[in-house]
Amino acid sequence: MKNILFTQKVKKYQGKYIAVVKDKVIASGKDAKEAFDLANKVLGNKKVEGVYYVPQKKDFFIALCVFHTIK
Repeated sequence: MKNILFTQKVKKYQGKYIAVVKDKVIASGKDAKEAFDLANKVLGNKKVEGVYYVPQKKDFFIALCVFHTIK
């Protein structure tokens, strides 16, 4: 259930990278470095737990098609 709620939170970031700390989106950017740098400015000396790409619906469809053809 927690993953479903988090998925709903990040929908608005489709096609961007997000920096996450304790299941909260701290910053977003067009690339991983931008999201990481913005998060470091916000957090100060706290650590960013991860930077993730939030795929767009079309990205998921492409990945699904490629997986289906490989299988």
